[in-house]
Amino acid sequence: MEKFEAVKNFVIENNLIYKVIAIAVVLVVFKIAKMIIHRMLNHAESKGLDSSARPLVESLARYAVAIVALLIILNILGVNTASLVAMVGAASLAVGIALKDMLTNIASGLLLLFLRPFKAGDYIECGSIKGKITGIGLFNTIFETLDGLYVSAPNGSLWGAPITNFSRNEKRRIDLVVGIGYDSNTDKAMEIIRNLIASEPKFLKEGSDVFVSELADSSVNINMRVWVNNADFFPLKAKYTALIKEEFDKAGIEIPFPQRVVHMVSSK
Repeated sequence: MEKFEAVKNFVIENNLIYKVIAIAVVLVVFKIAKMIIHRMLNHAESKGLDSSARPLVESLARYAVAIVALLIILNILGVNTASLVAMVGAASLAVGIALKDMLTNIASGLLLLFLRPFKAGDYIECGSIKGKITGIGLFNTIFETLDGLYVSAPNGSLWGAPITNFSRNEKRRIDLVVGIGYDSNTDKAMEIIRNLIASEPKFLKEGSDVFVSELADSSVNINMRVWVNNADFFPLKAKYTALIKEEFDKAGIEIPFPQRVVHMVSSK
């Protein structure tokens, strides 16, 4: 009986019931806040928010709400949060040095988010990395390669290197170089390519060109340049690489393989 009274008095004196209820309320509010953030991001994404930026924004928002909830709970428990914040501030320099790479990745992620050199679905090249962007996280950016591989790259490595975005511009230029034999008719070969360009409705006729680009060791190189919509680049390049070969075969125009002419000189 005496132990029960002691526990009762301890609970009453320290307002434990109030504190437990208050902490429970804070946790419920924290959970509701996360649901609200999730719904707000869904709405923002439907209004045009880049889906690649969503993981970063959601992570930052959740961490911010969690920190606020933690400070409130510590304050309810009687912890001097002001001194705690001061201690954290004093230790921030040491923590910043120890977690330099991590903080660099976070800062780089924020810069990528606001400057937007790429968005979800873009195919980019950065250093040795090539792939389609699927998301920007708090510390890393996620790619999917053309052969379906998952690639995770630190945000800092992307921000600190040149980025080639193959999907950003609406138009791209196809450059096809075809070599023909020195005995073949150059004008006829160029006429065949020009006719192919004229017959393809997906080619953007402005800026197209056909010309002899090089007199190489084993061939006369003809360059075909045409502009296309970005989405048509790879299908049309593959189509006309094969089609030019077929048309040259029909016309009897030779596409030579590398060869050398050796002259034998008698010593007599």
